[in-house]
Order: sequence, then structure tokens, then C-alpha cells
Amino acid sequence: MNAARDRMNFAQKKLWDAIRINPEKWTHHSLDDRENGIWVVALIGRSVVSYNDFEHGFDRSSFIKYGEISELGWGQADLDVTVQHILNELEIGHPTAPRVSSP
Repeated sequence: MNAARDRMNFAQKKLWDAIRINPEKWTHHSLDDRENGIWVVALIGRSVVSYNDFEHGFDRSSFIKYGEISELGWGQADLDVTVQHILNELEIGHPTAPRVSSP
């Protein structure tokens, strides 16, 4: 995450610093009880920026209850790319990131 922050432009860094949290493991109903939680690294509204150990990438996911992801994103983007998609959405009012379906 530190290397991704170093690649961010000024606007991306400002947004990242405002939404980031210490990484926390969250659950999703499709994951079994092994250590397959999803790392949540940022909160924005009713969505999170998450890192998926299996996919090795960051994405936005939605949640209803804190600690439980309701709709899991399966993207494989770098953190700075994910933050830029959030900036784009804030500027134009709709998502710009490609949606990738679950496996």
C-alpha cells in the first residue's frame, strides 16, 4: 500500500488519506471458514476498498453490516487505480471501474 501511495498524484493521495483505515479482515458469505477473509483497507459510504488475497488485487465492494461484505468485487486492480476510479465516480457521478463478475 505504501508503494501505491507513492505512485498516487496529489488528488489521489488526499482521497486515500481521507478514506483509508488500518487493514481489517471482513467476511463474505461465499467464503468458507478457512483464513479466506477479505482485507478491507478503506471505507467510503456503504462501500469498502478491499484487497483479495486470492485475486491479488484491490476493488470496491459494498456492505450493509460493518465487517460483512455484501457484494464482493473481484477486480485485480492496483490500489492507485482503484482510488482513481473512486475519484472519477465522485467527479462524474457514476462508476467508471469495470465490473467483473464473481468466479
